[in-house]
Amino acid sequence: MQRFTGLLYLWLFAIPAFGRQDTSADQLNVLGQHAQDQRDYPSAIRYYRQCLEKEEASGNYAGVVQYYPSFLNIYFYTGNYPEAMKTAVSILAMAESHADTLQIAKCYNILGFIYFKQGDAHNSELYYRQYLYLSGRLGNPRMIADAYNNIGDLRLADHRWREALTALLRADSLYTALGLTERQVYTSDKISRAYKGLGDYRKALTYSTKAVTYWSSNEYDLAGYFINAGDIYKGLSDLRNAERMTRSGLILSQAIRHREDVMEADKALAEIFALEHRYDSAYIYYTHYASLKDSLSNEQIRKEIGEIHERYAVDKKDREIQLQKAQLDRQSLERNILLIASVLLIAVIGLLYNRRRLKQKADYDTRLFGAVIAVQDEERKRIAQDIHDTLGSILSAAKLNLSAHQYATSLTLLDQAAVELRNIAHNIMPAGLSKIGLPEAVKGHLDKIGDSHSLTVSFQAHGFGERLPEAVEISLYRILLELINNVIKHAGASRLSIQMIRYPTYVNVMVEDNGKGLDPLPARGMGLNNIYSRVGYLKGTIDVDAHKGTGTSVVIEVPCV
Repeated sequence: MQRFTGLLYLWLFAIPAFGRQDTSADQLNVLGQHAQDQRDYPSAIRYYRQCLEKEEASGNYAGVVQYYPSFLNIYFYTGNYPEAMKTAVSILAMAESHADTLQIAKCYNILGFIYFKQGDAHNSELYYRQYLYLSGRLGNPRMIADAYNNIGDLRLADHRWREALTALLRADSLYTALGLTERQVYTSDKISRAYKGLGDYRKALTYSTKAVTYWSSNEYDLAGYFINAGDIYKGLSDLRNAERMTRSGLILSQAIRHREDVMEADKALAEIFALEHRYDSAYIYYTHYASLKDSLSNEQIRKEIGEIHERYAVDKKDREIQLQKAQLDRQSLERNILLIASVLLIAVIGLLYNRRRLKQKADYDTRLFGAVIAVQDEERKRIAQDIHDTLGSILSAAKLNLSAHQYATSLTLLDQAAVELRNIAHNIMPAGLSKIGLPEAVKGHLDKIGDSHSLTVSFQAHGFGERLPEAVEISLYRILLELINNVIKHAGASRLSIQMIRYPTYVNVMVEDNGKGLDPLPARGMGLNNIYSRVGYLKGTIDVDAHKGTGTSVVIEVPCV
């Protein structure tokens, strides 16, 4: 009966398709799904490709967006990451041309996953962070939870178990609030891996059992749950259950032809058999594992993925140039038409319009002047405090020593005063900022912090091949200085992360710490007001995410053209 039902299902959709020359995209998609259910992946890819080509030829962007995930699922099942990269960058280019922020975010997530699977943690985190940022802008809690799940995966791969646990627990709380049980189960498996890394196998087993007993409809996820549970039992020296769980994962992985899970199960069984002194079996499974590993991730595949991404970047640059040229031509034409059509109207209302503009500008300048004066007063107050607390006390001591003819001690104190004076001057404006640029100036300041505080500092800067305008560099430097000082003085953090990315028209700055955070966010103090004033002066935006006990994240965007 089951065989008859499958044939009937195929017949219902296949006969209309082959009975006419023009097969619809929906029919092709159904045929692809049926082939995928039968594990006939080459046929499924062929149908899906025809479906996608039909939607692209008709210019149906919504259809392309609807069908492309089917491709990627099969490529991920079979470990074909170069083809997955080709599909992802193709859809990303379309999404960018349609200014579709939602699909751009999803493509960033896919690119982060591909790089993660190839062991490229740097590019993976870059795309996952952008996915998190765009998810926040879209206000999509499901995507935000997925982003934290991804970051948790990265931290697991780096063996940064505590940080992984923090990110995964945040994802779990969001999934719980949304009522997404299957995603909770998926995250429980990840949480169990974090506890396993910390050596807490009992707690790891508790979370792993949630995943294994749920019996997910996603066979790929379920296979991974079994394999992970087997590894936890191995850590508990329960080799019988370890073999049972791992074999279940292997059987399911082989059934769905998921090569990565087969590889992981082979490796796990080899280790279990070695512990049981069954070395012949261990050798067989380990040989199979090594063969699969070489085929899934090697230098040639990574090179091919890199070349695909590089071609995408070049094509994107060409599209941007063409788009800018078209926009300039259109703007020029619109300007000429508007000028001719509006000359009489401008003559009539010009005086009234100019008067209104002048009044608005005067009001804006008044508010801006007040904000700038407040920032300057605070800066002067801080400088005066520094001079009074450090330089003044040192000079007073030097004076007393001179009075007592203690010249050597006086010279030492005067040297200290000179050092403090240079530090105060550097906090006002680093001497090298105009020469070395913003990234190097910030890095130099962070290097000094690392030497004098128990704070682990991470700093990344991308896309700063050309200098920013001087006013932008100075303001961003002062903003970062204020944020860094806040972390040192108030956050009680052990880790500080700063990331700066320059895009063609704007700069994105992200500052994160794992300190005590704020809950709820209080009224802004003078320091935070200064930051908001400077960002407003640059016509930028600022987003502060601070919750008690979970650290603080500040994201700033300012235009740079």
